[in-house]
Amino acid sequence: MSKIRTSLLAIAAVAVAALAPRAGAQGSAPASGPDPTAFLAHVKNARFLAADDLAARNLVDCSMPPGNAAAGGGSLADAPATRIFDELYYLGTNRVATWAIVTSAGIIQIDSLDDAEEAQRVIVGGYRKLGLDPAQMKYLILTHGHNDHFGGAKYLQETYHPRVLMSAADWDMVAKLPPPDSGEHFAGVPAREKDITDGQKLTLGNTTLTFYITPGHTPGTVSLLVPVTDNGRTHLLSFWGGSAIPRELGPTGQVGRMDAGMLAYKLSFDRFFKIGEEAGVEGYIANHPYRDQ
Repeated sequence: MSKIRTSLLAIAAVAVAALAPRAGAQGSAPASGPDPTAFLAHVKNARFLAADDLAARNLVDCSMPPGNAAAGGGSLADAPATRIFDELYYLGTNRVATWAIVTSAGIIQIDSLDDAEEAQRVIVGGYRKLGLDPAQMKYLILTHGHNDHFGGAKYLQETYHPRVLMSAADWDMVAKLPPPDSGEHFAGVPAREKDITDGQKLTLGNTTLTFYITPGHTPGTVSLLVPVTDNGRTHLLSFWGGSAIPRELGPTGQVGRMDAGMLAYKLSFDRFFKIGEEAGVEGYIANHPYRDQ
């Protein structure tokens, strides 16, 4: 957990440091604003503290503007469906992750990959490889309204009928997307069923998740606290719902790809990190596999 903490703090530090020079460039800071040399020293120190935690894809957060969380990185490949904790399973690719939480009363699925084909091949196929029944999917949690996380939701909703939850802000965002072309794998936006609110708890069987609205990566990104057990021993995980740092201080983006800005991201991160510390979080997971190294 100490390495994870250092890595997350380093990423946040880089984002905070970036605010000062960008603000000056936009005229919101006085001419005698922050010394760029001090900014570079701050970034250098953050990299040093994080050491190997910022290896490979995580380095995109130390560039300005930050890189795309899910872009490039070699050929797309399915990851093995894997049991991580007693009730927590990984189902995803080498670029994007989804998670299944098996409770005493059914399954909570977090995110749905890019489209119906991926959801069927990776999520449903993974369930079957692990001996799980997709018909037991009771809830589908969408962490945010980017298609690589909600794109398979319509298929799962119409096939297995889980209740689909996302923040109101991101439901509103995806509602503005144009209908998919006939040649696209993307099946469109799922039916809006339930809005996630800040501090909301969801209990299914013996498991209770706690949701927090953490705007930044999108206007209504959802992060959550996830209780798990390992051979019966209880632990608490932090799930950060939107990885890539926005490119500007304030909200930007086009239809269906809006963000809340770098400043909102930083404020959300600080708040959620404090929530995790106070709750006794012991580990960190994410919806991109290279984000929880």
